[in-house]
Amino acid sequence: MSENKNVLFLNHDVNNHLGIAMGSFELLLLKNPELQQNSYVERVTNGLLRARDLSHELARTYQETEQTKNDFVLMAVQEHFLKNSKPAYDKLMEIYDIKINLKVTMIDEPKNAYLNPVELVRLRENIVSNAIAAGATELDVHIEMKETYLVGTFTDNGKGMSQEELDKTILFQHGDGKVHGIGTRSIVEGASKHGYSISYSSVEGKYTTIRTLVPYYQE
Repeated sequence: MSENKNVLFLNHDVNNHLGIAMGSFELLLLKNPELQQNSYVERVTNGLLRARDLSHELARTYQETEQTKNDFVLMAVQEHFLKNSKPAYDKLMEIYDIKINLKVTMIDEPKNAYLNPVELVRLRENIVSNAIAAGATELDVHIEMKETYLVGTFTDNGKGMSQEELDKTILFQHGDGKVHGIGTRSIVEGASKHGYSISYSSVEGKYTTIRTLVPYYQE
C-alpha cells in the first residue's frame, strides 16, 4: 500500500473518532445544561471543529494526488455473510458503545455477487461510528437475500436529519466522490461498476436508515 493510501486510511479513522467525540460532547451538554456556562466548553468545541476541518483538508489534499483503489471480486454471498457478519458486528460492539441488532436472512439457492471485502469492513465501521456520532445507542442491521438481489438495511436511533440535511448529504455523497457522507462511499462506487443502488431516509429526532441493493452475478 502506498504512503498516500496509508495516510488516507489513518486520516479517515481519525475523522470517524472525531465525529464520535463531537457527538458524545454534544450529548453531554444536552444532559448537563449547566456545563454550557463553563469557560472551557467553547474551547473544546472550537478545538474539535478545527481538528475536523484539518482532517477534511488533509483528505482532500491526498485524494487529489491518488485515487483510492477498490477491488471488487466475485464472492459466494451465503458463505461470506454467514461466516463474517456476526463476528464482525460482535467485535464492533466490543469497541463501540452501541447495541447492534443483527439479522441475517439467506435463501437456499447459491448466489454470487461482486463485493469488495476490504471496503465491507470499512463500511460496517463507518456506519457504526457515524450512527454513534449522531447520538445513536442502537443500530438495526438486516442482511437479507432476495431472489434477484441482496439487501442491506441499516437503521439507527440517532438524532436523524432534516430533509435539507439529508439532501446535502446525498449531494455530497454522489457529487465529487470524495466526501463519505454517512459512511457509504464504497456502495456509491459499487453502483457505477456493478449495478448497486442505495437509498436514504431520515426523520429528525428519530432515526436514519440506509438501504442498499446488490444484484447477483449472472453469466
